[in-house]
Amino acid sequence: MTPDYKMQVVAPFSPIIMKAEAPLSVVTALNQRIDRIVAEKSERQSREWGQHLAGNLSAEVRMTDIIRAMPDLTDFLYDVARTYTYRCENVLLNYSGYDDTEELKDKKLEIQIKEGWANDMVAGDFNPVHYHQGCVYSCVLFLKVPDDYEAEFQAEKHRQNSVGCLQFIDSRTAVGAKNLFMVKPVVRDFYLWPSWMLHCVYPFRGAGIRRSMSVNLAVL
Repeated sequence: MTPDYKMQVVAPFSPIIMKAEAPLSVVTALNQRIDRIVAEKSERQSREWGQHLAGNLSAEVRMTDIIRAMPDLTDFLYDVARTYTYRCENVLLNYSGYDDTEELKDKKLEIQIKEGWANDMVAGDFNPVHYHQGCVYSCVLFLKVPDDYEAEFQAEKHRQNSVGCLQFIDSRTAVGAKNLFMVKPVVRDFYLWPSWMLHCVYPFRGAGIRRSMSVNLAVL
């Protein structure tokens, strides 16, 4: 038996990534709406958002107003973002000797949607290393993958399988910590992270569309 050394895990510096699963009804509704936007030339042009973004993608369309008008989606975003905020605050309060947290003590913990957009990727598209400005949190919801994506992913034989993957990047590496974290896109999977964290998306080769929705959030 291990002696009682009063051991604790103290992690005031580690950036936290939150993973969740979005309701299927939300994913279905988003896909239907995005399909209509992409099919309608005038609306697609009016919502074109690529000039504001880092990606080299087939389509990047602004969805901020649509996201704000979907109660099931906003409730999901708010619930996950609040839980993430409480989790980060509890780490500092419980294990770091703080009486309060400077970043949160004057806030009401209201989550605000700053911007949101849909990303449609086809073979060869990619998103270079970047981070998101003007917000506190960034997040992504995977909405669609190509029909043959899983076969392409499984056929990849490189040491680090990156086909169509999202990768998070941290500058530090140590025992028990990674400086690279690869995320395979799975429909309904949702990830939220601090907006300053570097990340990128790798290309794939097969036919079809890899679709995701990105949202920037503030804490008020």
